[in-house]
Amino acid sequence: MDVKKESLELGRETITLLIEYGTQIDDIYRRFRELRLRCNELSFQSALLNVEHAFFMVVQSMNILREQIKLLEIAKERKEVE
Repeated sequence: MDVKKESLELGRETITLLIEYGTQIDDIYRRFRELRLRCNELSFQSALLNVEHAFFMVVQSMNILREQIKLLEIAKERKEVE
C-alpha cells in the first residue's frame, strides 16, 4: 500500500476515534463542571476550573487535528498530493 493511500485511511480511522472520544470527553467535562458548581470551597473550585480548562484545550486540539486531516483529504482530491 502506498503512503498516501495509507495516510488517508489512517486519517478516516482517526476522525472516527475523535468523534467517539470527543463524546466521552464531553461527558467527563460535564461531570467535572457539575462538581465545580456544587463545590463550596473556593480554592477547590479554582482547581476544578483548571481541570475544565484543560478539557477545553484537549477538545480544541482534537478539532485542530480533525481539520488538518480534512485538509489532507482536500489536497488529495485536488491532486495537490499525488
